[in-house]
Amino acid sequence: MVDRIWEDLLSERDKRVIEKAGYDEGGASSWDSRGLGENPLVLVIDVQRLTVGEDVPILEAIEEYRTAMGEIAWSAVDRIAPFLEVARENDVPVAYTRVVPSSYDDPDHEDLAIVDEIAPRDGESVIDKTYASAFYGTDLLSRLVGDGVDTLVIVGNSTSGCVRATTVDAQQHGFNVVLPQECLFDRIEASHKVGLLDLWMKYAEVLETDAAEEYLESVGEGV
Repeated sequence: MVDRIWEDLLSERDKRVIEKAGYDEGGASSWDSRGLGENPLVLVIDVQRLTVGEDVPILEAIEEYRTAMGEIAWSAVDRIAPFLEVARENDVPVAYTRVVPSSYDDPDHEDLAIVDEIAPRDGESVIDKTYASAFYGTDLLSRLVGDGVDTLVIVGNSTSGCVRATTVDAQQHGFNVVLPQECLFDRIEASHKVGLLDLWMKYAEVLETDAAEEYLESVGEGV
């Protein structure tokens, strides 16, 4: 049974609504909101020094960068690193985004670098963005279509912000979306849980990371 991390937030009525309306089995009723395609790409969203910071409690991390999440982020990075290795071992492509705030004049500033522990390998794309969605103002869509990608597996941050915006845009552009829940993070626990609940109900397949790895391995077997 999947460990749904938002369950502790739900009232008994909430649980009954989800079950009676069929969200638990089929997701949104107006469109196909869940699925696992045959040609996925793993997209790592904004796991940068200014959003991660040092591996310390978040209240200490934000003393250096107000956007940093400290140990919350590092807990996810510890799961993302081996997850990316599974993708690479099974010939599933990996791409990254970086958020480049307007307050930074230098796009090569060290604050904007993806953390070393999951840094891109040779040949892996890094797409710079200014807004929440990785699709807005970028060439991500044309890249995905050109490469025949049918599924985005999204990891990174933040669940209620850039991950959510990218997931919704991906689904609306016709892609399946998979969210390995331990590979995602947010500075506010309630936002993280509610964000995943909403995305699971309407836009994406939310899986435990082990199950998402099994999916990548099954795709690799067909290569």
